[in-house]
Amino acid sequence: MEEIEKTLKAYNWNEESTIRILLNSNNKSMLKEFLPLFRRYTDAIIINYQEGLANRAMISIGKNTISLA
Repeated sequence: MEEIEKTLKAYNWNEESTIRILLNSNNKSMLKEFLPLFRRYTDAIIINYQEGLANRAMISIGKNTISLA
């Protein structure tokens, strides 16, 4: 969570900035934890689900990708 917060603060936000989340379909409950944090920075959030994803989630903020085990 700290790594995500640091990346969000360091990113140069503009009107076209988005956050992309590829979420393991078994871990949808993670959204309750992360969405309030992401919405502090942008409402442009894209969420995709995938079965059998090795990590619980992969979050892309601009060109930075963070994988959560």
